[in-house]
Amino acid sequence: MKTIIIFGLIAICINGCNQSTSPSDKPLTTTFTLTDTSGQTVSQFHSGEEFKLAFTVTNTTKDTLTFYRGSTAPAVIFQIMKNDSVIASSVDGYAFLAVVLGGYVAPGQSLQGEWKAPNTPAQNPKVLLNPGSYQAKVLFPNFNQAKVNPVSSITFSVSP
Repeated sequence: MKTIIIFGLIAICINGCNQSTSPSDKPLTTTFTLTDTSGQTVSQFHSGEEFKLAFTVTNTTKDTLTFYRGSTAPAVIFQIMKNDSVIASSVDGYAFLAVVLGGYVAPGQSLQGEWKAPNTPAQNPKVLLNPGSYQAKVLFPNFNQAKVNPVSSITFSVSP
């Protein structure tokens, strides 16, 4: 009888060790948009004009997803790039504590961010985008329990 119990415990332990903790094969749903301030999708703006960047990643799994970040900054951060240089970001002018923080996204819930670009209320001096081509990027945390396909940058242009 002791042998059966021991083999049963070993089987339970082996089965428990084989439980998958790798990311889900089905990637999470994301949206990344660039619109004018009225919500219309556009890719051409005038110098000095404001626009909106919005990002959402939705938990399509049955598990609560956890993530970690290295500061008290928002979980979703936007950047405006020209070539390889950051011209403006959604956290410009703000200071954040450098502490490890965790967060979670329950099943069916979303992690979201929105920014009225190219300036923040704390930014001084204000950014004025010169005529040219730019890329909008979004940075967001990784989830251990599910994968997110890479989110492409959005190319837009500014005219005088």
